[in-house]
Amino acid sequence: MGFWMALGAISLVVNGVFAWLWRKRSGAVSRLQRELTAHGDEKRGLAESLRQSRAELETLHREANLELQRSEIRYRALADGSPVGIWHIRPDGSTIYLNPAMSTILELDSPADLMGTQIPIHEFFSVESLPVIGKEMAKRSTGVASSYEVEVVGRWGRRTRMIIYGSPILTADGGLESIMGTLVDITERKREEEALRRSEERLRVAAECGNDLIYEWDILKGTLEWFGPIDERLGYQHGEIPRTLEAWERLIHPEDRAEVASAIEKHLRGREPFIREYRIRCKDGSYRLWSDRGTAQWDAEGAPYKWIGTTSDVTEARRAEDSLRTKEEQLRQSQKLEAVGRLAGGIAHDFNNLLAAIMGYCELMQFRLEPDHPCRKEVGEILNGSDRAAGLIRQLLAFSRQEIPQPKVIHPNFVITSMERMLKHLLEENIELDIHLDEEAGHVRMDPVQLEQVLMNLVLNARDAMPGGGTLLIGTGNVELAGEIPGAYGRVHAGPHVRISVADSGQGIDRENLPHIFDPFFTTKDKGKGSGLGLSTVYGIITQNNGCVLVETEVDKGSVFSCFLPLTDDEPEEETEIKKALRASSIVPKTVLVVEDDDEVRSIVRDLLGQQGFLVLEARQGKEALALAEKYTQPVHLLLTDVVMPGMGGKELADSLRKIMPTLRVLFMSGYTQDAEFRQEVAGGGRAFIQKPFSMTALVGKIREVLV
Repeated sequence: MGFWMALGAISLVVNGVFAWLWRKRSGAVSRLQRELTAHGDEKRGLAESLRQSRAELETLHREANLELQRSEIRYRALADGSPVGIWHIRPDGSTIYLNPAMSTILELDSPADLMGTQIPIHEFFSVESLPVIGKEMAKRSTGVASSYEVEVVGRWGRRTRMIIYGSPILTADGGLESIMGTLVDITERKREEEALRRSEERLRVAAECGNDLIYEWDILKGTLEWFGPIDERLGYQHGEIPRTLEAWERLIHPEDRAEVASAIEKHLRGREPFIREYRIRCKDGSYRLWSDRGTAQWDAEGAPYKWIGTTSDVTEARRAEDSLRTKEEQLRQSQKLEAVGRLAGGIAHDFNNLLAAIMGYCELMQFRLEPDHPCRKEVGEILNGSDRAAGLIRQLLAFSRQEIPQPKVIHPNFVITSMERMLKHLLEENIELDIHLDEEAGHVRMDPVQLEQVLMNLVLNARDAMPGGGTLLIGTGNVELAGEIPGAYGRVHAGPHVRISVADSGQGIDRENLPHIFDPFFTTKDKGKGSGLGLSTVYGIITQNNGCVLVETEVDKGSVFSCFLPLTDDEPEEETEIKKALRASSIVPKTVLVVEDDDEVRSIVRDLLGQQGFLVLEARQGKEALALAEKYTQPVHLLLTDVVMPGMGGKELADSLRKIMPTLRVLFMSGYTQDAEFRQEVAGGGRAFIQKPFSMTALVGKIREVLV
């Protein structure tokens, strides 16, 4: 019983345990079921979430694909429409993509012509570009991107300059997958650059070859930013002059620095134009004159920061201007002489006629007076005064080139030697005359009387320049003139010349008076001691004979007057003994027709010739002379006629008379004539001529010379 009670108790316990365990299990199962239910719900939610996420991803993927497609379309459109050539190739050179611009550049029908094929580089690039392309392509395998210039040759031969921009595309392991890049046409830019280069080269050459040099100073730094080849212009090597304001200032002549600095200051202060000429030192120590035009550049605050300008070497230009001023002065001198010549010509004719009458009547009086008559001295003084007056008129005509010269071939040495004794009498005892004549000096063609006038005037001028005594040197010599002689008066003709120089050790001529020494009536002598015609006469005679005069002078050291006369190869004509005898012999009886509109001159000539045994016919003018000659039945041996007469002149009368008297000899006389052609004929020996006023001896001698 106990056993069964125990067993029952055990059974109860076991049943209780099983009941507890069942309840426990049931609770666990319930919880598990609840948990499973909850987990299923979560799983279903997760699945839904995954489904939704997948849907969203699919949507995003579709949208990304669409955007990628749109992007590819956009970039393809950009690439296809780009004027720049775009290319994509594989490492072996086969094409992946070429845009239409590449077709244009390579002159293809379309990009498809090369799609998937290797680009024939040797066909599309010039030979000169191939080495560059090969070198740059080798860099792509290392992942280096670069750009370089090439010349592209199209399929049809068109050449263009291009810039290639290439960039490698690498694989994950660093290998070269492909290469992309662009091809930019720079042909026009290269043309513009070349045009700019040429323009700059032309500007540089113009700046270097032209007289003007452009410069630019940096005022703030005090440095020269740019200047033309100023170094070479001044004799320096390029870059030898430091490009600093201080170095440039040191090149300016010390006497000009203050003026230049003042002009710059005025420009900076008042913005006045800066235009200055100043001297710049060359490497050899000499100075050149430069003309500078500059202007400052001001910033927004009104402060100068730059100076730009041009400068040029005007040394030769100023010398030319000085030469031009000299020529202008000589022209004015010639105009003065011409004006005075017209004045002289206006009075010479009538004045010489008066002198001819005075001198003629004086000679008649001397002829009629006994040798011991007391009036012979007074008559002689009248003749001397008349001679001086005639000489004054001759000087007026000589320097104005209106005198009628009678040139012949002469040797200046002989003229000077024959005058030596007379020249010594003109000088004071305290003046030493030294004559050095070159035996090789040549001949000249001129009136010997004119050469005597030149020598006398130069000697008198030298004498007056040495009031305290000194040395006067006369010399001759041959010289070859190549062209202009700086400072010479008169026209210089190239060729061989004879130089006749008169040098003194006197006072010299100051710079102020030097330009006026050949002016008529200009003199530095005291009143009454000089007419001012001496040097004017020298100038007139020398220029009349195609020569020139050079004056070299220095105050207190003396002067040298050099006369240059053209040398002639002709020899002087020597007078034969027979000709001398014929001239000295009496040639009578001869008939002379005297034609002169001045009654007093005609009357005195008639009386003078009558006393010498000539048969004289006379007429006042040409028509009257023609009528007289036609009526006169005896031969007329000589026509002595004035050149200038009212109605018919002397030349026309002579031509008319020779038609009816072919053997008629003609001797012209005149105190002045404006007929340049007639003066030239006389100078050339084509006309026999005697200058009024003349002495009886001179007239008779000339008539006998013409009649021989």
